[in-house]
Amino acid sequence: MNDAATPKIGLALSGGGSRAIAFHLGCLRALNRLGLLDRVVILSTVSGGSVIGAYFHAHFNAHAGDFTSFEANIRALLARGLVAPMWRKLFSALGLKVAAAFAAVGLVALGVALIKLLLKVVRLMTPRALAVQFERFAVRSPLHRFASRTSLLEAALDDLLFKGASLKDLPAQPHLVINATELRTGSAFRFGTMESGSWRWGKLHRNDASVAHAVAASAAYPLFLPAFDETLTFEKDGALKGDRVILTDGGIYDNLGLGCLWPDRSPDVSLNVVSVDTIICCSAGYGLRQDPPSQFIFARMLSVFSAVFDRAQNAAMHRLHEAQRSGQIKSFLFPYLGQQDRQLPNPPADLVRREEAHAYPTDFNAMPNEWIDRLSLRGEQLTLCLARAYIPHLVNQPSPV
Repeated sequence: MNDAATPKIGLALSGGGSRAIAFHLGCLRALNRLGLLDRVVILSTVSGGSVIGAYFHAHFNAHAGDFTSFEANIRALLARGLVAPMWRKLFSALGLKVAAAFAAVGLVALGVALIKLLLKVVRLMTPRALAVQFERFAVRSPLHRFASRTSLLEAALDDLLFKGASLKDLPAQPHLVINATELRTGSAFRFGTMESGSWRWGKLHRNDASVAHAVAASAAYPLFLPAFDETLTFEKDGALKGDRVILTDGGIYDNLGLGCLWPDRSPDVSLNVVSVDTIICCSAGYGLRQDPPSQFIFARMLSVFSAVFDRAQNAAMHRLHEAQRSGQIKSFLFPYLGQQDRQLPNPPADLVRREEAHAYPTDFNAMPNEWIDRLSLRGEQLTLCLARAYIPHLVNQPSPV
């Protein structure tokens, strides 16, 4: 097969905590059976998808495609969970640092709030002509949150999976992109083996972030894990500049990880631009959500957030169809946990039904083996069925599941 005929696959692994890790394990198992993993030119990951995707990239390439040991390690990680290893880190030097950061940031924030209150009182007591002068003052905390619970997650990930590796230590091929969200600008922040940064801030001067740090930023779900607050050095328009960035869960911006795979991206503006003609997006969310009645503001706002979140993913699905119709890509697959079973082409007799699998929470707690089997098998079954139906010319036909 010549280079022009060789498919260039972009693979995206969505967010969704441990549920995503287990589901994507099955999807990767199917893609391995189909002979498609060697044709992936770029792997884009988000949150839980970043945990398994970054480890897959490091392990699968370093161990000559040994999927068996990769799967065994991921199953062990799921059974152990990340929460307990995180909390054990509290009883260490890092735990003391987290406690110190919490106290220091809290005290400084209280001081800033008191100063703002004092300025407000003074402004109310000052003649209008002078009061406008106070509008020039923008009192903000000068202190970065130099350690947090997300630092504990980073340390646990490094111990269990990444062993101190940095992005520059990973194989150059396929390209790996770990997606986070930069809150100051509301833009995507992408850590990549090719380059890292944001179109708003520029490209990181030195692409030497640790893999664990990138994955922890991608997985820092803001309701439970604080964002990373750090100053980084960027290259933009031929100049170097240090800027303060706030990095949180990549799913806030793009939970499917499709942002860096769209065919109309320009390298003049965007980072990590890699040409693909086939997109495979594995999604561990979307579908069958039914929240309880919302009585209080927190529950209502969570439902509102989820609704916006789901509609954004729905729009991305429609964009995939449009990209194929317009000829921007040749084909795509979208195996997702909430797939309607009646629309699945040639499902196996032992199909794990979506009602049996969709309700697992999106946390990082230890997962029972029953759920690991259930979620991963559904991911494998969906991927095999869809691939056989929609890209039969690209796959090695495996035996039925």
